[in-house]
Amino acid sequence: MTNLIIEKTKYTPFVSFNADTNLFEISGESYSEDSVDFYQPLIEWLEGYLAKNKKPLTFNFFFIYFNTNSSQFIYEILEILETYYLKTQIPVQINWQVKDNDDDMMEDAENFQESFDNLPFKLAYQQLV
Repeated sequence: MTNLIIEKTKYTPFVSFNADTNLFEISGESYSEDSVDFYQPLIEWLEGYLAKNKKPLTFNFFFIYFNTNSSQFIYEILEILETYYLKTQIPVQINWQVKDNDDDMMEDAENFQESFDNLPFKLAYQQLV
């Protein structure tokens, strides 16, 4: 399966879904007016990939900001990953980083963590360079 790479724009995050390394990343800002157009292809790619995957995977999130529409799709991605893990028992690691002192984004990350207690989350603050 080919990798999925989407460069960031003013309203959408950077996406790197690497099928070779099983390292997945979504980072930046996500506040597109039409989140469906942006996230639906990611979800379809991920579902197709997970249907064939047999190796552990790591999913890195680093959001500066996301709107409510985006949060619904982030939730859906995490739901897909949790269902995959529960069905296959193949390890899935979620790494969620927020910029230093961004307590609101950390609270959002903690809320996602509480919603998906079957997924191992590592939450951390990160200094922007």
